[in-house]
Amino acid sequence: MTYDLTLPGAALVSTCIIAGGILIAAQIFAVDIPFTPYIMVMLAVLVVLGAAMLIFSCRGQEISPSQE
Repeated sequence: MTYDLTLPGAALVSTCIIAGGILIAAQIFAVDIPFTPYIMVMLAVLVVLGAAMLIFSCRGQEISPSQE
């Protein structure tokens, strides 16, 4: 049984991008958030993980993302 990872992958990518945008906006307005550089690196890793989930789920369905 294979699982469809399209929805979790898209949710992970979009949530991390939104969270990163909020952190960047907070830094622009001089809000001091501890461990911000480490959080940003972790969010970047999670975006790559979510993108990999999207790619592997499309490969399992034998369609390319450009054909949708």
